[in-house]
Amino acid sequence: MLHAHDARRARSSGENGLIAVDEHTSLPCLISERSERGARLVSFDVTEVPETFLLATGVLAEAWVCQTVWRTQEEIGVRFAARVTEADLPAALSLR
Repeated sequence: MLHAHDARRARSSGENGLIAVDEHTSLPCLISERSERGARLVSFDVTEVPETFLLATGVLAEAWVCQTVWRTQEEIGVRFAARVTEADLPAALSLR
């Protein structure tokens, strides 16, 4: 996800996140790197993560609709498709 031209803007994050798979299922993750356009996520079971999902962080109370760009066994590269406000959360969770 983080291409060479984004590397200078990417920063190590180390913050915890939650991947909302659907209305009833979420997976913990570590946001290892983040830029304005996307992030690198580390999670134990990325096979359960769909192509489009909601990513929430507790530190800044932020959430994004994300699109998977690449994945390995433990990491996912995502592009931020849209920022989600608290008022938009119910609708964003019904995307799946």
